[in-house]
Amino acid sequence: MKKLPITLLGAAAVANNVMAEDHISVHYLNYQEYDDKVKAGDSIVSIEKSIGLDWTMNLELGYDTVSGASPSWGPTTPIASVADANNRALKTQQAQGMTDQVIRAGYDPNSSNYKVQKYELEDTRQSINGIVTYRDELRNEWTFGGNYSTEEDYRSLGVNAKGLIYADSQKNRSYSLGMSALFDETMAFGKYETTGNSQAWEDIFTANLEAGLSQTFTPNYYMILTAYAGYRSGYLSNHYLTVLREVDIDGNGSIGSDEVFLGQDSRPDKRVSGGVNIQAFWSLSESIVLRPRYKFFNDDWGVSSHQLGGKFSWQLNSWLTLAPGYFWYTQSAADFYRDTDGSDPTFASTGYATSDLRLGDFTANSYELGASVKLHKTLRLNLLGAYYEQSNGFEAEWWAVGATYEF
Repeated sequence: MKKLPITLLGAAAVANNVMAEDHISVHYLNYQEYDDKVKAGDSIVSIEKSIGLDWTMNLELGYDTVSGASPSWGPTTPIASVADANNRALKTQQAQGMTDQVIRAGYDPNSSNYKVQKYELEDTRQSINGIVTYRDELRNEWTFGGNYSTEEDYRSLGVNAKGLIYADSQKNRSYSLGMSALFDETMAFGKYETTGNSQAWEDIFTANLEAGLSQTFTPNYYMILTAYAGYRSGYLSNHYLTVLREVDIDGNGSIGSDEVFLGQDSRPDKRVSGGVNIQAFWSLSESIVLRPRYKFFNDDWGVSSHQLGGKFSWQLNSWLTLAPGYFWYTQSAADFYRDTDGSDPTFASTGYATSDLRLGDFTANSYELGASVKLHKTLRLNLLGAYYEQSNGFEAEWWAVGATYEF
């Protein structure tokens, strides 16, 4: 099961400012999708230690659990007899003789009886991540890191590096350049499975590059502009998902109710993306800091998105800081996406095809409230609650709790 697109580090940051002190942190994130879909628990322990003024090292260990149900097309018409089962198998073989996009299991002779059903899933993930930062005589920063994670059906190995160079001695402006690469493997069903449930490891390569510019305008206001680009190649489909394919078996030029078959989610084996991210930090007072952000994304699959929103930190007193946030998001669908609830959810017999909601067109709202409670001069409690909704009906919530000990 691929890693959920929510990281504990992002959630557990809560209301804290970036900490320069050596510290140990322990956090737990609970994520749940509505309608009894995916549930996840993400535990992470991290330690950060500075060696002198020039070196900082960070090590993180994580353990995640995922369970629930993955929605996918499936048949609902019961098999009436042995003859019915044999007829279905024959129809599937005929369709497979005309296209390699039809899978073996789950043919329903009545196309209107295909329904999106929930198929159980369960997995665990162990991860380790290490980062080393060096500061030279001019206090420019050079960061290098690596990470590894493993699941029952997914393995990931990554490396990253980033340089941050100050433009002047006042450090009012800086330039940054970063890169990362992931060498992943997923245990996928045969791309167009026709004989059973055989699986094989498939490679996925991901590379990201970003260039940034930060500028301090006043003692209370600065901005960061980042341009980024991404490249992925390999097995980019989701073998847990299915689509509906129309195959004209009798060749009469029209599709009958018994000529719709299950196919596997099928996506291009390359994806190129890019965009910009603009973030500002505005200190209104000693206790209130605004952090507005805008992000634009675009790729060669036809997906384009905008995100607008922000957070603000409000230090109520010496021991309590609140951090509410809101983000609005809009996205256009991939060129090969069809909505399962649309008027025509079926695809042609060949070509790329997906009904994955994450590649559809929708708008979304995300609300969150974080809190940081200082229990002692060296101990801080972090809390976060969040709710997320999409216009296509998808909803999720998550909460995080953790503690940071400074030493």
